[in-house]
Amino acid sequence: MKRLSIILMMALVVSICHAEDKPFITHVTLTTYNAVKSQCDDTPLITADGTKIDLKKLKNGTLKYAAVSRDLLWCIPLGSIIHIEGHGYYEVRDTMNERFNHYIDILQHPSQQNFKKSKVMIKVVKKPNKKR
Repeated sequence: MKRLSIILMMALVVSICHAEDKPFITHVTLTTYNAVKSQCDDTPLITADGTKIDLKKLKNGTLKYAAVSRDLLWCIPLGSIIHIEGHGYYEVRDTMNERFNHYIDILQHPSQQNFKKSKVMIKVVKKPNKKR
């Protein structure tokens, strides 16, 4: 009986999280990163889903990407659109190192100074159906 209750509770959480008509809201630790080898891997201009980062668009603010910690991927998959309180809308295109839990990283141009980490509310707005 206890096992059935746990399974039903998990199914409810997943269904709420993936419902298109109801946004998923949570609090995370927000940080920033730059697309440079010292903060990424050997291919810093390629995101985890294979998207190439256009530094000109990133600098002028028309490209807004975020990376999520791997523990959040079950609920905020790559390609999700999220609203970060106080920062606006971002498209999730990258993942963070596995040592981070419940984090979101905002991609910034290398010329921009990173800000200190903070706790913020995020809302998963929709799951896009566009093809890349």
